[in-house]
Amino acid sequence: MRRGFKSQAESLARELRGGIGLTDVDRLNPHEFLRSLGIIVWEPADIPGVTAATIDQLCNRDRSSWSGITIKEGKLIAIIINPTHAPTRQANTLMHEWAHLQLRHKPNRVDRSSSGLLLLSDYPSELEDEADWLAGATLLPRDGLIHFRSRRADAEEIARHYGVSKELANWRIRMTGVDRQLSARR
Repeated sequence: MRRGFKSQAESLARELRGGIGLTDVDRLNPHEFLRSLGIIVWEPADIPGVTAATIDQLCNRDRSSWSGITIKEGKLIAIIINPTHAPTRQANTLMHEWAHLQLRHKPNRVDRSSSGLLLLSDYPSELEDEADWLAGATLLPRDGLIHFRSRRADAEEIARHYGVSKELANWRIRMTGVDRQLSARR
């Protein structure tokens, strides 16, 4: 991750949340947020012209091999989400895909479907890390984590409050160092 990116992402997330009227302790609804930006969220069955065989492949046979993908067609931007994943994981996936767009990441590979849809995929690991950080900072703001951890909330309670997975909450708590910061204050 480039130097200073984590601080930049935390500031961007704080600014974004404030711009839509959310405090650090408010839950962000990724579906509503993306809709407000004009980004469409689809499941595979929502994609025009997709076959039953493709839906079966994506939602049954290969459901653990993907979480989400962004497609562009002219000015249309759609994020296709894996409907077999838990809503908490979907929330992170949606914000991760949005983060790639927000940060104007360029993928290593861009595929075009037979109908001409642009499929953005295969980002370098550094850009994946940046998207992970910005998505996490937007869903679980650092100051919100400090608020809840200072009140002795555990990762499960925090995850439930923000509508994310316990794994994401634990990752943000660990990676932001909020527990160390609170211990130093005591």
